[in-house]
Amino acid sequence: MKKLILLVSAALIFSANVLFASPYETTVNKKINSTFTESFTGATDVKWYTDDNKTFTAKFTMSNTKVTAFFREDGTLLATSRYLQSEQLPLKVACKLNKKYPATSIYCVVEYTSGDNIVYFVTLEGTDTWTVIKTDQEANMKVYSHLKKA
Repeated sequence: MKKLILLVSAALIFSANVLFASPYETTVNKKINSTFTESFTGATDVKWYTDDNKTFTAKFTMSNTKVTAFFREDGTLLATSRYLQSEQLPLKVACKLNKKYPATSIYCVVEYTSGDNIVYFVTLEGTDTWTVIKTDQEANMKVYSHLKKA
């Protein structure tokens, strides 16, 4: 559970850095580039960003999916995020979502991965609400946010 909390915290921090800092497009050193090439064979449209020259963000496309990967300056891969289709959710998660939230449809799925830990943020659309569910592969779910449509 501690690893899961750490993963989500890291992903949110990295996402917040990307969203609220002033990242700029950059190039990366050989260590980062080597790790990236080994980890993401077939990646296209790769763009690199940083705002502190200590952590680097790669945004790219892989198998028609938008992916973001976060690296330390020493080349260590910290985490990845990618958008998924609802059909790509683990079956256990999809079944529980359908049972627990039958009056909604899946609008968006983002998968965050760090090491062996995977967390999904699933945005559900109801007739007058948006609900974001945080879940792991075992379908341990928690409402992350709940908003009313304007």
